[in-house]
Amino acid sequence: MKSDEIVLLHAYLSTDERKQICHKFIKQFKDFDYDVIVASHLPLDKDTQELADYAIYDKDNTLIEDIALKGYITHYTPRFNISSREFFKSSSILAVYRLLLAGASYAKLLNKKVIHLFDYDGFLPTDEELVENSLLIRNGQQAVLYEREKQNMCIPDGNQRGGYKFRHWQIMTLIMSCDVNYLHRRLSMFDDAQLIEKMKNEGMQIGEELLGYVMGISFVNDRENNNEADITIKNLEETTKRIGFEKQKIYTDHDMPWICLAYMKELKGYKFFAMSPKGLIKVTIEINGNYHCDFHLGDWAYRTDFFQEDSLQHFSILVNDKFFKEYDFSKPETKQFIIGCNSWHDIPQ
Repeated sequence: MKSDEIVLLHAYLSTDERKQICHKFIKQFKDFDYDVIVASHLPLDKDTQELADYAIYDKDNTLIEDIALKGYITHYTPRFNISSREFFKSSSILAVYRLLLAGASYAKLLNKKVIHLFDYDGFLPTDEELVENSLLIRNGQQAVLYEREKQNMCIPDGNQRGGYKFRHWQIMTLIMSCDVNYLHRRLSMFDDAQLIEKMKNEGMQIGEELLGYVMGISFVNDRENNNEADITIKNLEETTKRIGFEKQKIYTDHDMPWICLAYMKELKGYKFFAMSPKGLIKVTIEINGNYHCDFHLGDWAYRTDFFQEDSLQHFSILVNDKFFKEYDFSKPETKQFIIGCNSWHDIPQ
């Protein structure tokens, strides 16, 4: 009974490319006979409003600028992994939650039973996955969620000396199916201040980890007695391959060069990493006020270097001849900032 189901796309259609991809996705769901809600923090044009069944605009686009709360992006290579908070411009996770709650509220108003949620920039060849998820929910499950990483209370921390850390569930907003009442209840449980506090106190470093808590499946939920049962969790990558799901056609963080220093305690110095996820860029490095080098990088090409700690007083980076960022080592907090934001792990060969 698709009449009591609905699809929610959360969108930010700031370019023609984004709009075209979203419109194609909407038309596909319409062909599958689903009603579609589009929720956005950017005003939706007339074409989008007419194509969707329902349109929601929320002008309060809450962005997290505090670098301690932005989470990490990790780039993996055969020889090393580099993780950095500095690869983000800002975190929009709280803004996304507002859109999900707005969509769930509207679905509840429409007396819908099942809601399927997607980022706007995907594509599904068939709706077989949604039919399967809907059947699970109608038979007693509250939700079907998709994980990028499983919760693990004891995983190697990647340091050469060894050690362990815990990892939260990483639940994706790219695709999920939920009972409408469950989703509305969970998204209504916490305000922004409470979620920010959880990110700080529980080490939920990225939005996907926070979403696991919001949905009630984290070990933190168990401790707080606000956990949920009857949740099916599928692996995102396995599902993507199985159903031919095209995801993340637009990746917002590709617009920003990924450049940082990472401190290496054993080497008493800093690893330098620079990559351009999108487009050709020129990178110039100035050390202690003097020109050091410049180089060009294309799509996904990267360059690394190493600098001894005692040789650095000031490290400046220019991109396309414009100031990009700097590290002032005359300030004691600079080193701790780098340690807190960036980590480099060599892969044993």
